[in-house]
Amino acid sequence: MTDDEQIPEIDPTAHLLVVVAARLNRLTNKVLSQLDIPLTYRQHRLLYRVSKGTTSLAELASYGNLTLPTVSESLDGLVRRGLLIRRPAPQDRRQRHLELSDLGRSACTAGQLALGKIMEDLINDLPPEHREVLHETLASVYDAATTHFKADRSG
Repeated sequence: MTDDEQIPEIDPTAHLLVVVAARLNRLTNKVLSQLDIPLTYRQHRLLYRVSKGTTSLAELASYGNLTLPTVSESLDGLVRRGLLIRRPAPQDRRQRHLELSDLGRSACTAGQLALGKIMEDLINDLPPEHREVLHETLASVYDAATTHFKADRSG
């Protein structure tokens, strides 16, 4: 490609999706980093998933479309910070059982409330019918992205 060649434009809606996703990523990380117990978005999601009963490393990796080493490293950091407790699983001592510590539950709760507030502030002025359409549209985009992640893993 020479300097004279134009970089191609993409569909305006696709471009908007890219820039909104990037902006929301920065916003969520900013909000979570300012908590009394600072978190990254990945740390928050791991704590949230564990709070809902997902304790398998493979399941946690699958939810986030992450590799096992990435999730393991993230969990190790949460354990070191005292936010997660890792114990031998009662039914199989080779496996590890994860649970939130009291500090981890506080951090996860604070993160959930802070993210809920900022996201609600963003959509607060939308009429209910627009919120419903936005919800349906974002759910479709999320499902399509998940399909792409799964296809990348199997291909």
